[in-house]
Amino acid sequence: MRRNYFPDKLPSLEFRGCVILLFFVGLFFYSCTKDPAGGGGTGPLPERNIVDTSYGTDPKQKMDIFLPAGRTSATKVVIFIHGGGWEGGSKSDGEYVQVFNLIKQKWPEAAVATINYRLTSTPGVHYTEIMADVSSALNFMVNNKNNFAISDTLALMGASAGAHLAMLYTYKYNTNNHVKCVADFFGPAILNDWSWYNSFNIWLGKPIKDLLIQFNGSTWDVPLYSSNSPYSVATAQSRPTIIFHGTLDVIVPIYQSQWLHGQLNTLGVMNEYYEYLDGHGFNFTNMSDAMDKSISFFKQHLR
Repeated sequence: MRRNYFPDKLPSLEFRGCVILLFFVGLFFYSCTKDPAGGGGTGPLPERNIVDTSYGTDPKQKMDIFLPAGRTSATKVVIFIHGGGWEGGSKSDGEYVQVFNLIKQKWPEAAVATINYRLTSTPGVHYTEIMADVSSALNFMVNNKNNFAISDTLALMGASAGAHLAMLYTYKYNTNNHVKCVADFFGPAILNDWSWYNSFNIWLGKPIKDLLIQFNGSTWDVPLYSSNSPYSVATAQSRPTIIFHGTLDVIVPIYQSQWLHGQLNTLGVMNEYYEYLDGHGFNFTNMSDAMDKSISFFKQHLR
């Protein structure tokens, strides 16, 4: 017998309307319960990696973000800033990828971000543009805290020129007080250091003044250089700071970190200071130890 796959009578318009209505009601409730941060329903949020997301319109204004599994609105955030004399470097350089991975490994419950920023090797880029980029990157994290399911409680960490930027932001630009503490890995602390300014660095193959003039947008100018020096802009209200420097550093003088440590002590700012028998850039053993100390410091002060 041949079956009739086309019934003689279609369902009534009222019946079909009810079915369509039920479909859209179900879709509405499903959409409302779907986790906007990429989780599965109401369960714990899965790990999420966001690569090369833009926090501005310039091609350099990119950042990588790691969001840990099980994160909540109480999850703390660590933001790392790469070095390179303000004129070079990238978050994708091997040494900085290693730092990024070490933070994730040693503090798996934290959200971690690493940023690129405009460099002084581009004409017209000086400290004003670079500090605007740091501010924009931090604001991007804070403004997306609900989407990312994280807190707006931040720690900054940087290496070399990136450490200088991390300290300068924390001491001078942190008006909303989202940054609670900062880690300085062999960063310049005193830009108005005449002997350093006038030195020729054989490892860089250029005078230090070439870097400082490009960053500050001016030749030697004590008030300007001082205003961009963490040592000079630190106050009694500055945030807790942990400092690391190598005794064999031939690029940034170790006395700058020693003097910063003394200045913070004089101001009554909570700080820790550590030296390693190492150069400008630590070997893995020293970096791992410094990272352990940094994370312990962060956990104490990220409140």
